[in-house]
Amino acid sequence: MSQYEVATLKKGLLILDALRQTEALTLSEIIEQLNLNKSTAFRLVATLEAMGYVKKEGKSYRASHKLSIYSAPESVKVNWLTAAPLHQLSAELGETVYVGTLIGTDVLTTQVVDGNHAIRSHSEIGDRAAAHLSALGKVILAFLNDHERESLFRQLTLVRKTEKTFADFHLLRAHLAVIHDQGYSVDDEETEIGLRCVAAPIFYHGRVIAAVALSGPASRLVKKKDKLLSKKLMACSKQISKLLD
Repeated sequence: MSQYEVATLKKGLLILDALRQTEALTLSEIIEQLNLNKSTAFRLVATLEAMGYVKKEGKSYRASHKLSIYSAPESVKVNWLTAAPLHQLSAELGETVYVGTLIGTDVLTTQVVDGNHAIRSHSEIGDRAAAHLSALGKVILAFLNDHERESLFRQLTLVRKTEKTFADFHLLRAHLAVIHDQGYSVDDEETEIGLRCVAAPIFYHGRVIAAVALSGPASRLVKKKDKLLSKKLMACSKQISKLLD
């Protein structure tokens, strides 16, 4: 073993590799295949499950969809190439800026740059929420093709988080058409009262694969700022999209 290797981390990654190469494995199969002792294997699998990388179904374990974001070439490029534009935008506007991508019917946060205000939005990598709830999700939905969007709608449950949440598919479709035409979306306290967010789509070879967003307290991100913020976000999203191509 190299002097720089971390044995426990290596064993956890070997478990993930094994699960990605097969449909599912029991704990006994993981122990036998990787030659691990039972207590170590159990602790590692339990940790991976708690972190959302492994899903337990009956007595078997399988790799979760969370891993898919790191396996797609374009998603890996997004993670590497968005850092500089995000830091630049956050520094300019002082607000929390982040990137999210669609995983099933949820949007998963993959990059976050915190703002410099004492009162600010707090997001973390790995946060996820139903696609219709956030500006990130809505702008991605708006730029999917009709078949992709309707297929997702058949699986999506329109949970209501606040009185402003879109909980009707007819109204949501009309709202997404407006988002598509204007090129950006706004979460106007639809996820949480007192929080507003603006987002713009990120494209890879002409296909929407993610979105960049900015959020903060509604008292500071007032509606009259939406046009200015959306212009900044769309410039940032175009910059990232250009870097990806």
